[in-house]
Amino acid sequence: MSLIERIVAFEVPDAWLSFRDNAALGEHLATLGCPFEAIGQSRNGQDLFGVTCGTGPHHVSVIAGSHADEPAGPMTAQILPLALERLAPELLERCTFRIVPQMNPDGADRNRAWFADPPAFATYIEHAVREQPGDDIEFGFALDEGARPECRAVLQWLAQEAPYAAHSSLHGMGYAEGAWFLLCREWAERSGELMNQLAEICERLRFPLHEIDRQGDKGFTRLRKGFSTTPTATAMQDFFHAQNDPAMAAKFRPSSMEAIAALGGNPLCMVSEMSLFRITHGTSSLEDPIYWRFRDALAEARASHALDALQAEYGIEPVPFATQMRVQLAIVILAVKQAISSL
Repeated sequence: MSLIERIVAFEVPDAWLSFRDNAALGEHLATLGCPFEAIGQSRNGQDLFGVTCGTGPHHVSVIAGSHADEPAGPMTAQILPLALERLAPELLERCTFRIVPQMNPDGADRNRAWFADPPAFATYIEHAVREQPGDDIEFGFALDEGARPECRAVLQWLAQEAPYAAHSSLHGMGYAEGAWFLLCREWAERSGELMNQLAEICERLRFPLHEIDRQGDKGFTRLRKGFSTTPTATAMQDFFHAQNDPAMAAKFRPSSMEAIAALGGNPLCMVSEMSLFRITHGTSSLEDPIYWRFRDALAEARASHALDALQAEYGIEPVPFATQMRVQLAIVILAVKQAISSL
């Protein structure tokens, strides 16, 4: 059975579908059979955990939970050692993985009111909490005193094993047509097969691709349907300078992708953007993306308390967490295979 077939056929165990708080996460990590440690603390004094698995010479970093309203990433990262044993055990011999399964335990606690399987759209809209620029962990990877303690601690821990062959930051979107994959610009031209494989997995899982062209805005350049380049701090800063908002521009520090690349080597960096809810009704095109139309309609529906009607009109459906997790596992595994095959 090919790797793609194994991923598509893989049944995520019920025990893996868990929104663990930090205490439960520590207990879970102790059962994995691989080293883990507290590598720092969050703003509220909760431990940040770092997990190491594999014994190979190629180093891989994986982080999750930077945005607190995206629970599928941490759910995937905290079981990654187990999944690698089942889906790609050869990578544990060729690589050493450094995993931070929960970057933002404080933010996860603030969002826990809507965590459910499946999530309810209205409950999510009412209770989801997301940090604003300046507090955004993904664009906060620096060592200066103004950076968040989570970013400083994780960056110092990851730097101990630099350079890295690959890096994945596991994220999500509240709503979209499906999956959106972000790939660092340096690897875009030589990752055609990787993109083909991920698109095939989504097709076989009946998880459509999110199609949008942001015309380079904030660093997002469309590569093909469902794929874009990763945003950059510089592009974010340029965007807000163009809006005559230097104060906002100054809030953006390097992303995790930029920070890992700055540690040396030429890592293949990817970001997963798994939609929590799928937009299933309505037409869409690059010129008139349904994503933008729904975003505007959502603002109006919230103001008029008409979320049920909006959900029916756009056919909003929760994406099973097991599906999101399988695709995120595919991103990590296939990106690593692509990266180390080029070394």
